[in-house]
Amino acid sequence: MDLQLPTPDKSDPIWTAARGFVVREPEGTHKLLNGGQESARVKVTGEQTGGRLSLLELAVAPGFGNLPHAHGAEDEAFYVVSGEFRFLNGDRTFDAGPGDFVYIPRDTRHGFRNLGTEQAKLMVFYTPAGAEQFFLKYGDDPDPSGAPPPTWTAEKFTALAGALDAHHMVLLPGEDWTG
Repeated sequence: MDLQLPTPDKSDPIWTAARGFVVREPEGTHKLLNGGQESARVKVTGEQTGGRLSLLELAVAPGFGNLPHAHGAEDEAFYVVSGEFRFLNGDRTFDAGPGDFVYIPRDTRHGFRNLGTEQAKLMVFYTPAGAEQFFLKYGDDPDPSGAPPPTWTAEKFTALAGALDAHHMVLLPGEDWTG
């Protein structure tokens, strides 16, 4: 095929530099949130992508999700792998299921909750990277015995206030989003 477009010389590293990488299914740092009701596997960090992107695999117990919040430094996107989720986007909600993609730009109030009766899974993307560091630093390490960590209380969230500030996040709970 002759595209009639300029092509870099074969000596250009674009032809040979292997700058990409693969993360296999079981790989990534595993953290538990909210008493183990959410399980996060940090698959890709900003350190690996030059700060461009981070990726988490999130497993969410039935009826659970996160508190409404907004990110001031990164956009967040979700790919629903399994289950049904209700998403909060500003002051509106919508449901999303397997194969659906949800994009939430920075400075937008949002949240999600698993609507099903079984654990459901999301892939969570941050761009630029950075928000994954919150999970790595403040998520609980799984106990080898399988015992769940303590449930996150109001006091825990208060204690995390400084961490949320450092990550340019603000919690925005309201009567329009419970559970």
